Parts: sequence; structure tokens; C-alpha cells
Amino acid sequence: MRRVFIFLVICIPLGLLAQKSPAKFGDIPLTDLNMTTYDQDTTASAVVLFDYGQSYVTVNAGTPMINIERHTRIKILKKEGLDWANGSILTYHEGTEEEKIIGLKATAYNREGGKVVETKMGKESIFKEKFNRSWNRQKFTIPNVKVGSVIEYTYKKSSEFIANFPNWSFQKKIPTRYSEYWAMFPKIFKFQQYMQGYVPITTYEVNEQMYFGESVVAHHWISKNVPAFSEEEYMTTEDDFISQINFALALIDLPERTIEIMGTWKKLNDDLLDSDSFGGVLKGAGFLKDQVEQLTGGMTDPTQKIIAISDWVKANVTWDGEMDYLADPLKRVVEKKKGTVGDVNLLFASMLQKAGLAVDMVLLSTRDHGFIREAYPMRRQFNYVICQVRLDGKTLLLDATEKYLPYDILPSRCLNGKGLVISSTNSNWVDITTRGKARTVVSADLVLDGSGELKGKLQYNRDGYDAQTARETYFDKGEEKYVKDFLSSKSWNVGKSEFTDMKDLTKQARESHEVSIAEHANVAGDVIYINPIVATQMMENPFKPETRKYPINFGMAVEKTYMCKITLPEGYQIDEMPQNKLLALPGAAGRYTYNITQMGNVINVTSTFIVSRVLFSQDEYKPLREFYGQVVAKQAEQIVLKKKQ
Repeated sequence: MRRVFIFLVICIPLGLLAQKSPAKFGDIPLTDLNMTTYDQDTTASAVVLFDYGQSYVTVNAGTPMINIERHTRIKILKKEGLDWANGSILTYHEGTEEEKIIGLKATAYNREGGKVVETKMGKESIFKEKFNRSWNRQKFTIPNVKVGSVIEYTYKKSSEFIANFPNWSFQKKIPTRYSEYWAMFPKIFKFQQYMQGYVPITTYEVNEQMYFGESVVAHHWISKNVPAFSEEEYMTTEDDFISQINFALALIDLPERTIEIMGTWKKLNDDLLDSDSFGGVLKGAGFLKDQVEQLTGGMTDPTQKIIAISDWVKANVTWDGEMDYLADPLKRVVEKKKGTVGDVNLLFASMLQKAGLAVDMVLLSTRDHGFIREAYPMRRQFNYVICQVRLDGKTLLLDATEKYLPYDILPSRCLNGKGLVISSTNSNWVDITTRGKARTVVSADLVLDGSGELKGKLQYNRDGYDAQTARETYFDKGEEKYVKDFLSSKSWNVGKSEFTDMKDLTKQARESHEVSIAEHANVAGDVIYINPIVATQMMENPFKPETRKYPINFGMAVEKTYMCKITLPEGYQIDEMPQNKLLALPGAAGRYTYNITQMGNVINVTSTFIVSRVLFSQDEYKPLREFYGQVVAKQAEQIVLKKKQ
């Protein structure tokens, strides 16, 4: 597509007016060098003094180019801010073409002996590494940076990938004193733009101007005193919420014709089906037929076929941690025994097809990549692919990258809204849901003695994502280290541990421990204070602030059940006991039950915590925060025992 642009715009002359950075490189005010705190945020570890950028389109030798210029200056205020001396610039590549970084330079400025000492970055501090299949990353480290330093860097980037007009973030994880961005392009280039985030822009203006006989649209933004972006518990990536202007090239409006660039979701669907790295690998890979026949021979149940193929892929091809939605030739993937998400799941799909199953691929964006805006049909919104199997009027969403998840539970990173089904007959949007939840059931049978020590047995039964976490730790670290880590935050003694069904993903992951617990009861004279919840106790409310800026996204349903039987010591009676309690979130989104009963010298406690809804708006924060707070308070209540007189 990029070369089509070259042919069509070759005759268009263009000139552009260069804008200016708010300061000359190296001209550092003494007030910034002497700054010890930032008055707008005295807790800041560093502050962006200014961040200036301009992006514009030129035509060089008939080829339209995006030109990006950036100049950034940062003050380091605390030791925690030193990492801002490490920078990186992403460069897109396709085939042999890659975006180019030009004129990267960086300097650190320090006050030493009453003088300003400059330390320039050398070439040895710059290196390039692979980021993923489509992007590389040029990293750099500014030398001699310490608390009190001012650092700055500048660079230019040129790109022939005209559809990748750069977005601009006005907000970072440290406060920004001044951010300015110019976006300029010929009038024939029609860009859609959308603003995101919760920080208002100080100034925005747009002008149409003539340069060398060509009309240019110049957009100009300034944002001042931008607060640091603060992450909140249970949210997706900051890229969903940070203050930013986004661009999408929709079309090129030439006098003789209009060229659609963004196109439609259908066009994206058709392009991928025609791609050698997507539809091509699904149709090919004939060498897999024999393997599929060996795996599924004699099977008539489609579900059994899916499980057999899923198990084989997980056992023979390891996910390398890279997220994408394209694949190398599948024979190469099998030979390498590892690959990207695209490699693994397109291999999985190709084998499912060869087993006679109706399979489509589903593009999605992971939780750390951001949610999808359906109004903008752009590939760059996606970074992941899974399989969809149509079976008896139902659809199954499948992923073969995680060896410790059952075949029909998606990795938690995938649980992020909707996905786009890529299909020759059934292209549509689908909700990315899964039957999996984070579920743990703990059963305890304990005996309390007069010294306040609890002895007995605890059994953990884990399902879904809790089972995955346990299995990963168990097999990666081994049983001995697993038990050691289990005890790392506890003053417990474990006499014996047993693990059951850790390899069988169709069953719960089960473990039991014979324990001696000293820290859950306090003896004060003739009185023993005991908290009966020795496991799964919620120690603090994760929602501490009184207000919330961003939606709450748990990603998955959560269920924690604790059942405990405690035999009391001879000669003691109950003086005080917690009351039963039932809490519920509005709309049946969650509930908590606490039941305690006494039969003779035995106390039985059941605590069940469930959050069944995964997404809550900011307006629902107050009742959610209160719900968690009441659970914390309830689980902290104690039983009071007194020695009989």
C-alpha cells in the first residue's frame, strides 16, 4: 500500500513551515538547574520541563514521508527518577524498509563547583533491539545523571509508512510542566483524530495555510502543568486513559480520485485472508495432516479432538513471549519448537481445520495494549490472535500459548472487551469471554491448645487462573521451593505437604499441608483471642482513595471460599463471637457471606467472597470500595475465649 501512495502523489509539490522548540538545545535556565522540588507536585521524583514535537508530511523524490521532530527536557529530583535517563524510540519496519532515526543527541547538565558541567551521550550508549515482529526499539542511556541533573534529548524520525502518523501523549508518569505538539499535513490527506484522557488541553488551534501553492492543515496543541498519571488498582493499560491525541489516516483526496487508506473492517479481514503470513499459513502446511490423523484417529467427539491437538501444540511449541497475529511458515515453527502468539495459534488453527473443525481466527488487543475503538479500522489496534471454533451452535474461544490452562480458558491477558473474527463467511465482532475464574477453596481442620497454637490440616483446591498460577510456580520452582514460598510470609511450621492433580488440567489443582500456626491467636492471662480465618484473609482494602478517576476492570470473576473447623481447648468457653454477615454489591455484581456456628467445643466458620462482574464504572466505585472495606473489617474480627472458672 505504501508504494501505491508513491505512485499517486508523485506529482504533488509541497513545502512546510518549520515550527520552533520552546528552547534552544543546551540553553538551560539556572532556575531549572537549581530546582529541588516541583511546586505543582512536591512528591514528584522528576518533572518534564518541556516536551516538544512536530510531525509533518513532505514529498521527497515523489515519495511522501512523515517527519517527526522531538525535543524533551527533564529535571531529576529524586533517586527514584534516575530511570528517566534511559530512553527508547520505536521504529516500524516492513520487509526491508524501516523508519529511520536521525540526529539523536542527548546531554546531562549538572552543577559542579559553581559551574554547569555538560556530559554528552556517546554512540556507545545507543543500541537497537527487536521489540516484536513489526517494531524495533532504539534505546539510549544518558551518562552522568544524578539527583539534581537536567537531561535533554532531541532526534528526528522519518517514515515512508504514511498511515502511521504519530500520536502524541501530553501526560507521563511524572508531571509535565509544558507539552506542545504540531501536526501538519497536506489538505489532501484526511486524518481522523480523537482525544483521550481526563486532562484538559490548555490551547488548541487549527489553521489552513498555503505553502508553495499547496494547502496545509496545521493543528497545534499546548498543555501546561499536566499532573503525573497515577495508576489505580485493577485497571487496564495506561495507554487507555493517559491524555493523548490520536491520529488515523482515513483517505487521500486527489483531484482525479479518492484513495481510502483506513478502509473498512471488511477490507482488513480480506487483506489478512490473502496474506501469506495469515490466511496462507492456514490453508497450507499439508505436512500437518499426518500428525493430526495420528492424534485424532478413532475419535468421533470434536471436543476430544480439540483437547488432543491443544495438548500436542502446548507440548511441542513453546510461546516465546512475543505478541502478534502473523505467523512464519508453520514447518519452521514446529522445527524451532517455539514461536510468537501468531505462530502458536495459527498452527493450532491449521491443525484444527485439518481435523475437520470449523475454525476462524479472532484478532484482539491484550489488556496491556489497550481497548479497541471500533470506529477506526486499523491493524495497529491489534496485537494478538486466538482461535474460534464453531461447535454444535456454540462458539469456543481457544488459545494454545499457556500450558497450564485448560484448553477452553483464555489467558487473562486476552480478557479485554471485543475481538474481530477474521473469516471468509463469518466476519464479525465477538465478546472476549471465558468460563474461567480465579477460584480457590480452602478447607481447614484445626485444633487450638491453651498456648494459642493451632495444629491441623489445610487443603487448597484451585480452579481456573488460581490453578494456573499454582501450577506455574510448582513446576517452575519445584515442590520444595513452592512450599518455602508458601510459608515465606507466615510464621508457620509445615510437617507434611501433598500435591494432587497438578498435571491434569481437567481437574482442580489440590494441595494439603499439615501445619502448626502460632501467630493467629494471642493469649492474655485467662483469655485467648483468635482470628479463625487463617487463609484467604483480605488484609487491606485495595481501593484506598476516596475517589476514582478510571473504570475498575478485574478481567475475570473472583471466588474465594474458606471453610474452617476449630476444636477449642479444654477448660475454655466462648466469651465473644463474630456475628454472621451478608454483604451484596448492587446488581448482583458480588457478595460476601460470613457464617459462624458453635456445636459444643467446635466452631465452624464459612467465608465466601465473590465478585462475578468484571467491569465497574467510576460511578460505581463508592459502593465497591465500601464492600471491600467491610469484608476487610469482618475478616479481622476475633473470637474471644475465656478460661472457665
